[in-house]
Amino acid sequence: MAINYKKGIKQVLEHLGKNNNPAYVVVAIATAKGIFRPLFTMMDKKESPETKKYTALREGLTEVIAIPTYLLCGAIAGKGAALVKDPEKAKIAKHNLRFMGVCTAALIVIPGACSLLVKPFTNKIFHKNKNNPQEQPKLDVTSKAVKPTLKTQNETKQKQVCYPPRVNFASFLNSGMKVG
Repeated sequence: MAINYKKGIKQVLEHLGKNNNPAYVVVAIATAKGIFRPLFTMMDKKESPETKKYTALREGLTEVIAIPTYLLCGAIAGKGAALVKDPEKAKIAKHNLRFMGVCTAALIVIPGACSLLVKPFTNKIFHKNKNNPQEQPKLDVTSKAVKPTLKTQNETKQKQVCYPPRVNFASFLNSGMKVG
């Protein structure tokens, strides 16, 4: 009995083409990032173990937050297609709204959620206490501030041009993955 792989692959591709949901694609990417980025971070031999642990945890938590957020935002945005009366246009609107929901999740919701959740969670795991004076940087508010001086006419006539630093893109190929 021969198995027809071409027919099976064709059916899967037709099903995905008819029932595409952009959330599935970004969830697959987020899952791969959630697995491999912490793994590659822990394999970096140049960083300290504490830095590697913190960075790997932060990257993993980001993807743990991202996966349900992509699914939820895409589903919620797709509900707006119910307002369209024509069934064919409603199907197109649903796909477009899901895509916009996933984009909104990536640009706004996930960074906001990570800002609120990841830092407190990693602080609890690594036992960072805000009340510990050794971990708090001390500000020197008692020293006298430097007073601005008036420039002479000769100094104001000279324009100083500040150029951005030059980047050697070829060096990125040999640099390896950086943590932090």
